[in-house]
Amino acid sequence: MPAPVPPYFDRLIADFHRGAGNRLVHLGYWESPPAAGAAMAAEEFGRAQQRLNDELVSLADPAAGQAVLDVGCGFGGTLAGINAQCSGMQLTGVNIDPRQLAICAGLEARNGNRLQWQEADACALPFVDGSFDLVLCIEAMFHFSSRRAFFSEAARVLRPGGAMVCSDISIDTTARRLDTPAFDIAAALQNGYGPWPDVWSADADHPDIARAAGLRMERRSDISANVMPSHGFTTPADAGDWIASDNAALRAAMMLKWLHAESLLRYECFRFVKPAG
Repeated sequence: MPAPVPPYFDRLIADFHRGAGNRLVHLGYWESPPAAGAAMAAEEFGRAQQRLNDELVSLADPAAGQAVLDVGCGFGGTLAGINAQCSGMQLTGVNIDPRQLAICAGLEARNGNRLQWQEADACALPFVDGSFDLVLCIEAMFHFSSRRAFFSEAARVLRPGGAMVCSDISIDTTARRLDTPAFDIAAALQNGYGPWPDVWSADADHPDIARAAGLRMERRSDISANVMPSHGFTTPADAGDWIASDNAALRAAMMLKWLHAESLLRYECFRFVKPAG
């Protein structure tokens, strides 16, 4: 049985097909977060998404002729950017959702590159050892059944000297001791943004799980403050009584915003390398 797909993708896929969405389905990056309450035009969110994508691709530093794997590739936006900028690349995207892969299939290879899209589980990648120079995973890892299993698979398919660049969201366990019951927090996130198997980040020590997989961390950046303004676009200004709403994705978005505002949500970017020796 295929793994479940987060329900918010139903809306993102519908938006894309009616021309109201783009190929980047992650939160954005704001170099100078706007003042609280400042009015922001809708197109600013798309630009913020592009900035986050650019930051992570720059951290990956792809080079001509490399083989790149994007795990949880969404609508193909990250590989589309590499496809436009680099040449002679083998660009492979994997996702558990055939609807997203169908959107990816609309992209055409350029600059002598090759594009491949494959339905697969991030924790059981269908590739032989040492297949890729770069592995990317942007804002998807918290949905996987196990971060540790994913790191092990990413390390396996990386060539010696290769790199993995990823971003991830984790929730501070302090949130379990707040007045808001831990069950309510977890239920809101699971119902609207799940699967989220490790809500309380019990196994989210990224340097530790990287070491266990044979990877070395080169860079770690906390960009939580730079991501925070994006909630102004993912949640309505006046959501009304969202607790009573039957919109699970809206409830999850509002919970995520609240956790972020309370400094209980951490958004981090990482670069890991597989030693050449």
